[in-house]
Amino acid sequence: MKFITSFFLSVCFLIPNSKAFNKNPIADSCKNQVTIIAEYQRLRSTHSTVFQGFNLIFTKQINLKNSLGLGLEYSNAPFHGDNGYNLYDLKFLPVFVDFRHNFLTYKILTPFFITDLGYTFIGYDREKEGFPLTKTRIKEGGIYLNGAIGLKCKILKRFYPNVSFGFKGFHNSFNNLDIDPHGLVFRTGIAIVI
Repeated sequence: MKFITSFFLSVCFLIPNSKAFNKNPIADSCKNQVTIIAEYQRLRSTHSTVFQGFNLIFTKQINLKNSLGLGLEYSNAPFHGDNGYNLYDLKFLPVFVDFRHNFLTYKILTPFFITDLGYTFIGYDREKEGFPLTKTRIKEGGIYLNGAIGLKCKILKRFYPNVSFGFKGFHNSFNNLDIDPHGLVFRTGIAIVI
């Protein structure tokens, strides 16, 4: 937890100021904006398994169109079949860096792009197909990647709902025998500027 706290503080407060902030009075108002984003998400994997979860992201505006932050997610699924194994009680806890780019600034409807990169802590029960007595608890981790496009609607000055659609992988690797749920993800949530 100390690592997460210190990383978030460094992202929010040690990012150098851009020269664009000093020349634009509108940019001055967003220079120190910190936003808290809470989202529900639903991933449909390439094996047709549905993973549901939520995330919490803290971002800081680094210029007029870009923000950088730190996020934490929890997702789960009761069952997933992969590589000749039946997997039960899957739980994923990714910790990631979140980068967002707004295509328009200060509009009511703003399209944006998201890129997330991080590490996922994974836990599940694994049994070989056809051998129910072989069930064991597995704990592992892997690279977390997410890319999405979305739309946010600014309802109030400091509050806006958002929706995004993209592709996400919980445990990306070059080993085709790894358990690596990935697929299309739909996210919806709210953002509050503090």
